Amino acid sequence: MKKIFIFLFISLMSLASAQVTGKTTEVTGLEKPIVSEEYVLMPGDRILVTITGSTNYSYQTTITYEGKVTINMPVTSIATAQGVYVPKYDIVDAVPIYNLTLKSAKDSLKKVFLKYYKNVDVNITLIEMRTFSVFVVGEVKSPGIVRAWPVDRVSEVVKRAEGVSTLGSRSHIELRRDGQLYRVVNLEEFERSGDIKTNPYVQDGDIIYIPRMEKSVIVKGAVFGKRGYELRVAELTASRERTSEGLYELAEGERVSDLISKAGGITPWADPVHCYVLRKDKKIDTDLTKILADEACKENILLEDGDVLIVPSVNALVYVQGRVVNPGSFPYQPNLRASDYIGLAGGPESDANMHSAYVQRGKKRISVRKDPIIEEGDRIFVPRQVFKFWQDYVQIGSVFASLLISYLTLTRK
Repeated sequence: MKKIFIFLFISLMSLASAQVTGKTTEVTGLEKPIVSEEYVLMPGDRILVTITGSTNYSYQTTITYEGKVTINMPVTSIATAQGVYVPKYDIVDAVPIYNLTLKSAKDSLKKVFLKYYKNVDVNITLIEMRTFSVFVVGEVKSPGIVRAWPVDRVSEVVKRAEGVSTLGSRSHIELRRDGQLYRVVNLEEFERSGDIKTNPYVQDGDIIYIPRMEKSVIVKGAVFGKRGYELRVAELTASRERTSEGLYELAEGERVSDLISKAGGITPWADPVHCYVLRKDKKIDTDLTKILADEACKENILLEDGDVLIVPSVNALVYVQGRVVNPGSFPYQPNLRASDYIGLAGGPESDANMHSAYVQRGKKRISVRKDPIIEEGDRIFVPRQVFKFWQDYVQIGSVFASLLISYLTLTRK
């Protein structure tokens, strides 16, 4: 009766395992092959037990909820419809191997099998990993229970909970195990250095607690922003492509260069010379060109909680002058041509000489005939048509003649 119960239990475990298999595509890619000295077996793991030596056979089994593995032995053979004899196994025992590494479990099972056979060796192969629940709580976008695998690290589990919220700390994440603080996880350090020791594996029943940031700094302006942070941008289209704003955690001793790095670095259109920090009612100028050249320079000041670090953009304008309807300056937009900016200025007037129009780029003059792509700071000049000068003289002459006729008429009276 006991054997029948164990057999039915193993069958149910196999069915449950088969149902989980359909979702194994969610498993994060392995960093490296599983090492037998490191992987810890727990209920739900499925293994292949292989016996070699004086007798040779193998069988698959799943570690039970009690953390045990069955000892199966062939007792007879059953002929299939094709005439192939398949060995039939009998469960003779179930021994605990939970919380043991693959290597330790192998040694433990070998001692058990040597009670039944002489001169045999036993090997264990992991063929399917268990899944388990990890609780992610605190300042995370979707707190609750997250499904995990033994090869998942804290960063992957937090990602499945949709990441740390805007106010959450990424450098003081608590990994709690068995009701106690197991380790403080620093994902900022992991992303910066790649040190996997700062991003440990999770285990069954772990709790990941993400507290609020103790200190923070706002970085805004011509920075790229970074994944994991909520960015706010200006409403105007041109500004939306050029500025970002994010709240970043401030660790003890961090300076301007550290927060610029956290914000993804400055953009090509940044004006690093005029960078500054707003601290309450005080403005502190800081030259990023000096900081990027030498982080030990005095410009790289220590930041304080509540500071606002601002990286302005360069004055990105294009100027259209001459015989156009509305001459003036216009916001630079990538990949627009001379004709586009002339159109923004209302188009050429009737006496405009488009044949002689040009773009002034520094000391270089570029003809508008081939409609070149415009760069920041370019000046487009549309001159008047010289060959229509006589119209001006005719107009002036007609006005003068009208005045003269009026004068003569009045004098005669």
